[in-house]
Amino acid sequence: MNRSSRLRPALSVLATGAALALPVAASDLALSVESGGSNTITVGPGDAVSWSVVGELSDASNEGLATIVFDLAFDGGDLTQGDTPAAPPMDNFATPLGLNNPAGYGGTVVSGDLIQVGGAQNTINNAFATEPIGNVIPGLAQPGLPETLATGTLTAPLDPGTYTLKLDNALANVIRENETGSPFWAVDGADIGTVTDLTVEVVAMTSDVETVSIAGFGTQVLSLDAGLANAGRDYLILGSFTGTDPGITLGTGVNIPVNFDFYTTLTVDFPNVFVANGLGTLDGNGEATASFTVFPGTPAAAAGTILQHAFILLSPKDYASNAVPLTLVP
Repeated sequence: MNRSSRLRPALSVLATGAALALPVAASDLALSVESGGSNTITVGPGDAVSWSVVGELSDASNEGLATIVFDLAFDGGDLTQGDTPAAPPMDNFATPLGLNNPAGYGGTVVSGDLIQVGGAQNTINNAFATEPIGNVIPGLAQPGLPETLATGTLTAPLDPGTYTLKLDNALANVIRENETGSPFWAVDGADIGTVTDLTVEVVAMTSDVETVSIAGFGTQVLSLDAGLANAGRDYLILGSFTGTDPGITLGTGVNIPVNFDFYTTLTVDFPNVFVANGLGTLDGNGEATASFTVFPGTPAAAAGTILQHAFILLSPKDYASNAVPLTLVP
């Protein structure tokens, strides 16, 4: 039995607007996991990332969302409980106005995953228990009116790479069309339509430009960020003109995404000559700035060459950044 199914009975009562639901799905609910309105976000190592889940029904042959429940998992680390809605309309889905699982609307944390985020409106018009006590709000998540269903914050991993905040095991009910709430609000099951996950791209080094002029002795500024956890550590920037794959794999297992060539040797042997501040110490935030400037005498024939730079942390060599490209132009 998987983790989700172990907790699923906890919301059997929640979904019962459920005991009143027809077995035939009335509408599709599209779900989108976003940050800042986008399904893709680029952040630094260890950054706090705000996430939201947005839902929209496929048609208006209903009176809006009655129940929403789903799981979230992040392959970049453990999640913490999501937020409890504090304002209409979604506070109507959370205790005491609505129903949610015993751990709260923000879900139950199980082995770093969030299980059963969400809740249900008081479609049974409860009048015999202390909760739920809310009045049903119809018309939620109708076509053209997407609704933010849940929010929270995660911590980006320190290691550069591409990570996914994935939504799964979703369940939803909608209020049946033409319902008046007397004596209760009958609901129908909704199918889950498209689900779009959130891609979190973690980068430890960025640049201000992607090209520099040979004739103009152009400069590319490199911004290093290894996260607060690596504050005060020494770093070394390595370069290559032969690409990033397969890179250099150290004895520690860390892969530096630059291929070893003559330029790599120069950046190691003369770390502050070819890249200014190519060898240095990260500040109290785990950050530093370096720069590459075209050397006088660089031949015009070098135009079109793509340089790659990446940094490693020293003592021990247990961390490597992403590679940042630079194209030389005439």
